[in-house]
Amino acid sequence: MPSRPPGPSRPLGLADLAGWQWRTRAGHPAFKLARAAEAKNDWAGAANACTRALAADPSNLEAAWLLAVANAKLGKLDAITQPLVLAGTGDFAKWAIASIEQPALQTYLATPIGLAWKARVEADRALFAAALARSIIVTAKGDLFGYADQRWYRLTRTFGAVVAAFSADGHHIAYLTHGKTSHKLEVGSVDLSTGLTTRPQALRSTSAQLAYSNNGFWISQPGSKPRVLSLAADGRQGLLLATTGTRPKGAWLEIYASGGTHVHRTPLGISADWDDQGLASAIRIASSNRVVTVPGQIAGDTIAWSPDHAHAVFVAQIADHCDASTQTVAAFVVDTATGAATELARASHGLAIDWAGDRNVAIAGDDGVVLRDLAGGPGQPLVGATKLVAPRFAPRCEPVQPDEPVPNVLFEPDEDGSEN
Repeated sequence: MPSRPPGPSRPLGLADLAGWQWRTRAGHPAFKLARAAEAKNDWAGAANACTRALAADPSNLEAAWLLAVANAKLGKLDAITQPLVLAGTGDFAKWAIASIEQPALQTYLATPIGLAWKARVEADRALFAAALARSIIVTAKGDLFGYADQRWYRLTRTFGAVVAAFSADGHHIAYLTHGKTSHKLEVGSVDLSTGLTTRPQALRSTSAQLAYSNNGFWISQPGSKPRVLSLAADGRQGLLLATTGTRPKGAWLEIYASGGTHVHRTPLGISADWDDQGLASAIRIASSNRVVTVPGQIAGDTIAWSPDHAHAVFVAQIADHCDASTQTVAAFVVDTATGAATELARASHGLAIDWAGDRNVAIAGDDGVVLRDLAGGPGQPLVGATKLVAPRFAPRCEPVQPDEPVPNVLFEPDEDGSEN
């Protein structure tokens, strides 16, 4: 039986979002020198520079990965495991999986300690998938991350280019970025059952409609035929393929040329007299026949059931007129058996809400993302997170008009025009 790689066991992911920002820390200048040495096949120089980068910043995962590869190129098989474990546990989907196929590591992987690493990667696949299944997905610094059990798992690596995301089945996410040289959209996917991410493919304009189907994400854009971003686990995964037909049934995401987004969906198990903006003053829960009202208008597109269907959350518009200082939207949770609604949060610039388990709610508001336990308490801020996958419901209200100015009248003329 292969032995386990030496050193303490490391949990997957990182303890905080700041851990992913090594490009802003002290080790990055040395790492850039390591990349320059790598480009010249100067593996001794790359190893030395990576060692200096890690001395300045021991959590630089890119430096750890390159150090492992450089040591393999130099034949230093006993110096591979420590940096490989650091990189592979920190960003499992990128480095651990890549290590099994990396040509430079094949000699190492044939050794007893390398076989132990391969066994560890295979065992960690299930742990990683289970962690993502428990995760709430957030946007931070323009990329997607999963958060569960006080650990952060990176899902996209776009250097901050993600502008929107969409998920309809809970297992796959389509993410959209702006192109590096234009404002045109690109689209890629994340498979939450494995953590694998496809590279974004260029779209043909700055607006689109996305919907989920069994074989991928259906995409329609003005002036072009529909295509599908393939999810097939073969050589077509992540490719845009021609398709026919109309938009699949179910929820769909609209991306406007202005950059705004809106999810269109009909809440299952809920009925209401929705107006043309998707708002209603009351909703009826089919399972209990309870009628729910809250102060304001309920946004049907925001309704989400808890995994056990014991509760539902939604956002309501609570003001018809708004300005920068007015809280215009509120998030509520409803007990589906009793119909009792409890307010969770308010905001001025919009709210998004989603579930992070049967009893925990994630809320994206004016000050970032907070996890709230239905049992009460102030909530746990997810420091650095700014958005959820669901777009925020923005208040659809008229701006407050300023009062007419009162003229500074010092006297009133008589009817004949003379002064008093």
